Amino acid sequence: MKISLNQVACMFCNYNEAYFDNCLPEPEFELIHSFRYFGYFRSDIEDGTTVNPTIQISDQYDYTEKQFRNILIHEMIHYYLAYTGIDTNGSHGNEFNKMARKFNKEYGMNITETINMNEYKRLKGTSAIKYALAKLF
Repeated sequence: MKISLNQVACMFCNYNEAYFDNCLPEPEFELIHSFRYFGYFRSDIEDGTTVNPTIQISDQYDYTEKQFRNILIHEMIHYYLAYTGIDTNGSHGNEFNKMARKFNKEYGMNITETINMNEYKRLKGTSAIKYALAKLF
């Protein structure tokens, strides 16, 4: 599955309703052209409040629906922890791991701190040289 910004936004809304009780305001979404990262959450903190939340997803892979869901939910957990003030550092600490275990157990997901990139298929037409360089740098 090749992803688009509209698809990421649509699935965010679906997952926000299904798993987060619609508590997360819609963030900005960006597609990144990275082989090194599947997803990334970033935000700023102003006066103890999360502002400018952004979820980035790599558009260099041919995701299965489960892979895409796990990546987006992973980033949404980071967003939830920042938004609620539980963890504004975006770490994979105790709170992240507790939520990941809950999602894995209750919903049959596979949310982990890191992902084995060899299990993911690159989209056709993506450069093997770019892929190799991304692994090095």
